[in-house]
Amino acid sequence: MAINNYTDSQIEQIIKDHIVQKFMYNQPHVNLDNDLPLIAEGIIDSMSLFKLAGFLEEKFGFTLNPDEFVTDNFATVNAVKSLVVKKM
Repeated sequence: MAINNYTDSQIEQIIKDHIVQKFMYNQPHVNLDNDLPLIAEGIIDSMSLFKLAGFLEEKFGFTLNPDEFVTDNFATVNAVKSLVVKKM
């Protein structure tokens, strides 16, 4: 399914690449799969959640509402991808 010229798998890869480059650079031993609990594993915290949200807004061209800044939307790669797909 193509959403604004991105397929689901492309969206997923963009999210994963960003998380690995920006938040996991010092955790090479961790395998980032789609269901890895990002917050519970300490990969993202409250500050990096906002940084990730800003990246998503800029990259995919949408604006998050304040009520969308909840941990459930950023809990896993799958959760983040679902948020992006919903916003696009």
